[in-house]
Amino acid sequence: MKQLSKMMLAAVASVALAAPAFAWDFTASGSTSATWNQTSNKANSLAATKETSKVRVHGEGGSLAIGASHTDGAKTASVTYSLDWDDNLDESLTVSGSNKVGAWTASGSVSYDIQRAGCHSSDNGSGAAVVGATACAGDQTDNDMAAITLTDGTMTIVFGEAAHLSGQNVSSSSAASGSVTLDSVDADASVGAMIDSYQGVSLGYAISDTMNITVAYQAGESSEDGFGTGEALDGEASHSVSGFGIGFSGTFGPATIGFTQASSTTADYSGATAAGLLSTSWSTMGVGVSIDLGDIDPFISIGSSSGSAGSTANKTVEHTHSGNEVGLTYALGTDTVILYVGSSSDQYSSAAGVDPTTKSGMEVGYNTAVGPVSLSVGYGTQTHANSSDTSVDGYSNTDIEVAMGFSF
Repeated sequence: MKQLSKMMLAAVASVALAAPAFAWDFTASGSTSATWNQTSNKANSLAATKETSKVRVHGEGGSLAIGASHTDGAKTASVTYSLDWDDNLDESLTVSGSNKVGAWTASGSVSYDIQRAGCHSSDNGSGAAVVGATACAGDQTDNDMAAITLTDGTMTIVFGEAAHLSGQNVSSSSAASGSVTLDSVDADASVGAMIDSYQGVSLGYAISDTMNITVAYQAGESSEDGFGTGEALDGEASHSVSGFGIGFSGTFGPATIGFTQASSTTADYSGATAAGLLSTSWSTMGVGVSIDLGDIDPFISIGSSSGSAGSTANKTVEHTHSGNEVGLTYALGTDTVILYVGSSSDQYSSAAGVDPTTKSGMEVGYNTAVGPVSLSVGYGTQTHANSSDTSVDGYSNTDIEVAMGFSF
């Protein structure tokens, strides 16, 4: 009996000592915002087009996240369930973790949008007879963005789907709408290299404490765009995508300079002779310069991207996008003043008589905090010009916005 008592005490002590190693920390977070917004808008310069103005106050909930994390020596793990509304409900479950063995640390994650079946013709909007359960009209498709990252602090390998290269945008903008983007019709990318997530592998190397270089290779299927943004332009329905890119970032005195250059091509593998000649080539470039002058931090972002169809029948299908942004942030204690000026050009055909749409934008903003609440005030304007498209030429928009945010 005495021996049994000792064994029980030892078991209890072991559990008590082991419990912290298996402990999980649970968190819950959310956010909400409220804005006062005054806008004036004119769609084009046609005589029949009237300028419209509106003022509104709008409050909305932000993201909601419930998570748990765990650390056991060199191993870490976390799981997060999140909800967010961005024109539709995004519901996702993400699990990530890392582990270090010797000098190497590996990390990875998997994330899925949650899609629920169960809608019928009476509530999915189709109006057609439905046999069995079908996906609801507003549900999301799965978003499995998986990659493995392996690093020893000097060399970093990323294998899988990721944004392997930086777009190099270093600009800051205000709460108001005035900043420009590249290819607003499709990619709607920040000014810089037009880079998004794609399937590939990249190798990063730290040349020094202030300089690093990354080379990346893409090898994707027909559902993937060149470096995540360059769509197929030649009508190729079934194709592979391959590409190569390089990025550099370095700090020289007060200036940090980043550069990215990438190019990609598609290859049709449908098997049809005519279709086999279809192809698309893309190239993109981005430069970002940020300067730390203490309270005043200027920035410059430059970017361009061009794509063209390879077949003779589609020789005028050429997309050209370019833009630049300049400005600064000025620190007033814990407050920040933002000045921004940007311009862009988007053209979707090289046919005679088709001109690019040029956009010019400007923003002035002020960010501060009132106790636990963030407060942002912004003024922004944007104009469009296209001499060959009267439905766009002469567009103008003015936006004044006061935004308050609270995270909990």
